Amino acid sequence: MGNRISKLLKRLFDYPIKRKPICFFRSEDFTTTGEPISKDVEQERSQLTEYDKLVQSFYTRLDQERQSDLKTVEKDVRTSFEKIAEQYPGWDDVTVSNLHNLFLLFDNNMNGMLDYEDFASILECLGDTHTYEERKEKFTSADTDLNGWITYDEYLSVIFNFDPPDQYGLTGLAKLAVLKAENVHFVTQLSVGEQLEYGLF
Repeated sequence: MGNRISKLLKRLFDYPIKRKPICFFRSEDFTTTGEPISKDVEQERSQLTEYDKLVQSFYTRLDQERQSDLKTVEKDVRTSFEKIAEQYPGWDDVTVSNLHNLFLLFDNNMNGMLDYEDFASILECLGDTHTYEERKEKFTSADTDLNGWITYDEYLSVIFNFDPPDQYGLTGLAKLAVLKAENVHFVTQLSVGEQLEYGLF
């Protein structure tokens, strides 16, 4: 009796208990009826027809043209920012680009002009500490046609000339615009991991 129990226990503990491996089949390896596709049929499928070759060459050429057009547009935008920056000594294309983006962001009426509230919001965003009266006075003096709106050129001019430069260079709002642009440019150059390291999220 004891001999039988020991044999039974030995069989239980020696029996290899293994899970059946999970095997996934790709759906493209089977026909719609569930039959496996032979390798000959797969090779026929992998060979491109004349139409496939034509479509592939069309999309390759289209992608190359779009990449080229995108580079041209970026170059034109950068050149235009550089030309504008030449009018304002001490500013570079990065500063003008940042101010341009702020203008687009706060142009709530989408008419290419800013009213006083939008202009004041931009000044707050730049970290300006001038009083309401000083801001309103500068806005009114920049509004040459007295319609309550300032254009993009007037906007750049009023920010640059808000505080006149001294012998050491830019001061006040013009200098704040440069500093903010440098900070934004620095952050955009960081990878996501570096941004997380700096605690920007």
